[in-house]
Amino acid sequence: MTLPEWFAGSPEEADFLRLVLDHVSDCLVAVDTAGTIVLINEPYCRLLGGEADHFLGRHITEVVGPQTKLHHVARGIGTHVGYPLDVRGHKLVTKQVPVLRDGRIIGAVGLALFSDYDALKKTYSRISKAELAMPQRPKAWQSRFGLDDIFGIGKLMESYRDTLKLAAAYDLPVIIRGETGAGKELAAHAIHAISERSTAPFVWVNCASIPSELIEAELFGYEGGAFTGARSQGKPGKFELATGGVLLLDEIGDMPLALQGSLLRVLQTNEIVRVGGVSPVSVDLRIICATNKPLPELVQTGRFREDLYHRLNVLPIDVPPLRARQDILYLAERLLTSIADRLGKPVPDLTAQDCKLLAAYAWPGNVRELENALTRMIVTGKLSLPMAYVSTTTPPTDPMNLLKSRLRSQTVSEIESALTETQGNKRRAAELLGISRAHLYRLLKERVD
Repeated sequence: MTLPEWFAGSPEEADFLRLVLDHVSDCLVAVDTAGTIVLINEPYCRLLGGEADHFLGRHITEVVGPQTKLHHVARGIGTHVGYPLDVRGHKLVTKQVPVLRDGRIIGAVGLALFSDYDALKKTYSRISKAELAMPQRPKAWQSRFGLDDIFGIGKLMESYRDTLKLAAAYDLPVIIRGETGAGKELAAHAIHAISERSTAPFVWVNCASIPSELIEAELFGYEGGAFTGARSQGKPGKFELATGGVLLLDEIGDMPLALQGSLLRVLQTNEIVRVGGVSPVSVDLRIICATNKPLPELVQTGRFREDLYHRLNVLPIDVPPLRARQDILYLAERLLTSIADRLGKPVPDLTAQDCKLLAAYAWPGNVRELENALTRMIVTGKLSLPMAYVSTTTPPTDPMNLLKSRLRSQTVSEIESALTETQGNKRRAAELLGISRAHLYRLLKERVD
């Protein structure tokens, strides 16, 4: 097996790595950002029926087939774990993930988790039997999204992600502010996923969706027989379930005023008392709140406690509304691919008219509305938006030019810096920028034009 030319190890290290990869029983292949195979191990070569030299330098779809997603992953479009792949009559269960260097995608690697479905069935059968032999415990609450699930490019989104990283680094209360559909819950999931509490529970509750007479029991739990209809053995509340981890109080602005004092006491003492209980229960958790309401105004009108507001407002985070972002078309492309993959539909092309409409629309429902509009487009074959929210002014940037670049935040100075660092080597500069050489050439041509 030949290692890619960017491998910087010593000859001894290269020889050891080559032996290790060839002795891995599962098939393994790696591609660059253009989808070209740069590494393939011996088991995969045996399955394909050829030598490594016969496959290196060829596009992954030419060797494996058009059903692979590895070339998309190498361009930053999703990851696929447990993805079924039929290769030369062999049914594999694969994992396809991007390869990053200094935060930039330089390619992707595909690994067969199971060499065939029979192996998967046998493994599943063994796991199922082992699970049945053990006492069953409720599935832990966990964050479902990470920082990589927050799509977006440009300085605004880079700054926003940096703010989330900063918030994750400190075990302090957070208030996430943003409009409906902007991605407040997604931000909370990401903070938990990259924090030191990531292996502990991530519990969430919507303060607006629970009747006021039940929310206290939902948050603090209750002792058996505390009220009519209560379980005889009692029930832990969300604070207890989140102990060790994070509790997201979504729509905190809708929390009843009478309950806000109880929340303040939890923040001060790290203790709760169940409804109907007499003994305090210690809790160790981090509070993240989310709201689309202006809490300072609620404080002034007496609908939100001022002392609680100041206790919570340690690390405020503002989620950018979609209309303030300059990457709507990039985001639309990413979402189209993701939605089409989920629905099992082909990814539709955005026409020039579609791009103008997306850029001119005000997006009152933000990213959630964009995702819904693109889902309708995939199902019906047509993009339709309410004209009441479409601007009649010409967008400041031609959307078709934006679509020509996968990373529209790439600036002339960044390209020149990469070329300087690589001493003019365009291939290495493209890798450094996380784009294909062809893409770099186009950017260089646009710079000259």
